[in-house]
Amino acid sequence: MLIEDTSTGHLLAKNASRLRALVLSRVRSEADADDISQEAQVRALARSRAAPLKDPVAYAFRIALNLLSDRGRSGAPASAIEEHVPSSEPSPLEALDMKQRADLYTRTLQAMPRLRREVFVLRQSAELGYPQIAARLGISVEAAQKHYSRAAIEVRRAVSNI
Repeated sequence: MLIEDTSTGHLLAKNASRLRALVLSRVRSEADADDISQEAQVRALARSRAAPLKDPVAYAFRIALNLLSDRGRSGAPASAIEEHVPSSEPSPLEALDMKQRADLYTRTLQAMPRLRREVFVLRQSAELGYPQIAARLGISVEAAQKHYSRAAIEVRRAVSNI
């Protein structure tokens, strides 16, 4: 069964994201994926105007694969085919900053009075509410709130000074 030109455009549009995903899996560059998938769609549409295609989507996929193959053979620089993918790992500077903040956080907690530190840790780490903290430490709910508030202010001040 042959497909008319107008429905070819609709079929290609409906499958554009699949085509782009295929190309993106091979190039890792958003811009290159857009360029190659659009070029494949334009060529498939142009070909369908010259003669009807049985499966224009499969034809567009084949064109995209050929474009990728041609790009690799043309000696295009590796950066054009496989652009640098950002790492999820922090940069050395970010890692140093995080370590400094963690050290400062620890020193600030250690410098607090014992009860204030315990209230803060129970609230932050154990995610306990003030009534549970008060019952566990044998203090009033208001005292737990006061200790937590003061501890949070100390931590904020210390960490924001970096």
